[in-house]
Amino acid sequence: ARRMTTLASISRVVPRPWRVEPPRAPGTRQQMRASRKTRAPRVTTASSNDDDSSWWNISRLLPPKAKEAVREIEYFGGSPLQQVLPWAGKPKTDSPGRPYPPDPANQRVLFDFTSTSPDSAPETFSKTFGALNDVVMGGQSEASVSVVKVPLEDGGCVVKLCGVVEGDGGGFVSMRSRNFQPSVDLADFAGIRLEVKGDGRRYKLIARDVRDFFGLAWHCGFDTVENMWLTVDVPFDTLTPVLRADVVRPGSSDYREFKRDTLRSIQIMLSKYELGMNELNQTFASGPFALEIRAIRAYKQERDPRVMKGQEIVKKLEDGDAGGEGPGPSAR
Repeated sequence: ARRMTTLASISRVVPRPWRVEPPRAPGTRQQMRASRKTRAPRVTTASSNDDDSSWWNISRLLPPKAKEAVREIEYFGGSPLQQVLPWAGKPKTDSPGRPYPPDPANQRVLFDFTSTSPDSAPETFSKTFGALNDVVMGGQSEASVSVVKVPLEDGGCVVKLCGVVEGDGGGFVSMRSRNFQPSVDLADFAGIRLEVKGDGRRYKLIARDVRDFFGLAWHCGFDTVENMWLTVDVPFDTLTPVLRADVVRPGSSDYREFKRDTLRSIQIMLSKYELGMNELNQTFASGPFALEIRAIRAYKQERDPRVMKGQEIVKKLEDGDAGGEGPGPSAR
């Protein structure tokens, strides 16, 4: 210790030169203050998945896959902080629903994505629907959803959910709406009617009547025929409750019927699981996929007997009972 003290006492101290700053031009400080006041504010929108202005957004600090997962969850208001903090943003969208002109007494338009509808405007769509894929649980699937142009005979515009789905990991891709505010009252209706063109895979409709991002959801699968437009009905009484990837069975404390008068959100998904994780989707295969959606409506009754559910359409094709009109007259 004495040696160290001696060495420290004889070490040379080199003085640093004085730093001389050049004189500031007259008015410079005032100009800087003025520029801060007149600087244009940063503008963010609800449709932006790159909004880092929220103080709870940590996605910019994460690897690309984790960053995408955070962005997808925050788009729907499902991050943990958004769930528990009352002042954290919880994105919502306007409640859909208007009469269906060809059949106003029997059907209500929830979403019409054809070119003549306001629902097909990209800025409107991006504030309502977003992609939600298995990256949120560590999967490798990549999918996007957007409004695309199609021939006028197909509607001029449709929504397309497409990308690459991977069975390893979560094994799902989807498009999901933000929560409707207020909820949609479909108490007088029998189910949801979809106009879709798929790739031969089995997809599923998921409806929710709760605000909780991870809460109880109701699933029902429907089949598609490759490159063919189908009108598919999903009756409410065929919906199966699922909670955290497990089917909720009758007799369980969580089991109940779907509240038709409180539709909160809609989701369309391709998954390797049929309902819960104990039943596989037999049409699932890893690789590219594509589903086009032209319209989503609520219906009161199947007045047109030609409208069939997806499984019935595919069965008729397999049995060769299409009557020369493709998968029944429900294909358009």
